[in-house]
Amino acid sequence: MNQQSPALQYTSTTAALHEMVLKAMSAVGASAQDAAYMADQLIDSELAQHPSHGMRRLPEYVDRALSGYAKPAALASIELDTGSLLRINANGTYGHLALRDATALAITRAKAYGISAVAVRNSEYAGRLAPFCEEAAQAGVATLIFGNNNGAGQVVVPPGGTRARLSTNPIAAGVPRARSPHLVIDFATSSVASGRLAEERDRGTELPEEWVTPDGLLKPFGGFKGFGLSLLVEALGGALSGSATVSERTSADAQGTLIIGIDVAQLRELDDFTAQVEEFIAHVKSAEPAEGGEPIRVPGEGRVPTGDDPYQSTITVNARTWSELERIATALRLPMPEALRTP
Repeated sequence: MNQQSPALQYTSTTAALHEMVLKAMSAVGASAQDAAYMADQLIDSELAQHPSHGMRRLPEYVDRALSGYAKPAALASIELDTGSLLRINANGTYGHLALRDATALAITRAKAYGISAVAVRNSEYAGRLAPFCEEAAQAGVATLIFGNNNGAGQVVVPPGGTRARLSTNPIAAGVPRARSPHLVIDFATSSVASGRLAEERDRGTELPEEWVTPDGLLKPFGGFKGFGLSLLVEALGGALSGSATVSERTSADAQGTLIIGIDVAQLRELDDFTAQVEEFIAHVKSAEPAEGGEPIRVPGEGRVPTGDDPYQSTITVNARTWSELERIATALRLPMPEALRTP
């Protein structure tokens, strides 16, 4: 599927873009601590080469706050607490903040009970789930995360179908290794995440037929495999968390999430476990790479920025995203970061 020619791009310093997110989040009502956390999350997504969840998301987050859908100053509340099981009402705050707190609870309760499950409903979208899995793995806790879209965002067709019936429904998991980066997976159950699709369209990329239907709707990854996993997310991230699930009813844009945590040390010695994980990872990575290919990496081992301080590097965003950043900067009366315009 051919797209328009590649758009111009804008490059700015990482520090300047971080400052913009910080000021924008503060301007819409987030606390200083929460604004800084949101800035870290968006910039870390850029640095991890996931622009689909980086600066392009800031205008969306600002718009939803200004329109009253997102409530940046809201505090999540615990609705159910049995010890190892909790259900949290995020009360409309950003998903990044809700899952930050839910992950901390999942770790604490897993340490106390061996295993925990924390369900979150009524949050905004949380962006990438990988950081929460990495945090838990650093504490020696293995995690599984399922996130649905509260019945909204139906942009994925079932195999053999012509109408969208599911959302991108991500799944993430984290396994402790001997040291960071840990073994972390985070993927949409659609062919690609909707943010990735939008980013590639903005850049004028030719989209593979494996990604979308002729009508531009997303396909599940791996056919019935991704389809089955997406239904699992609806059940666990949606129905079990108390969130809405896909139906003919109109549902509010929100996220339902289930986080399951397992304290590895309560099943076996953590050092023995991580040693075995390192052994099988080393065996897998010992496979000869294809001619001209890069060395084999496992999930979690993303490309890291060069240099001692990644925040002294630069970040490039597409022209559409830059234009949207200019729009919200005007609305919030914030200065735009200095930038170079490049073809």
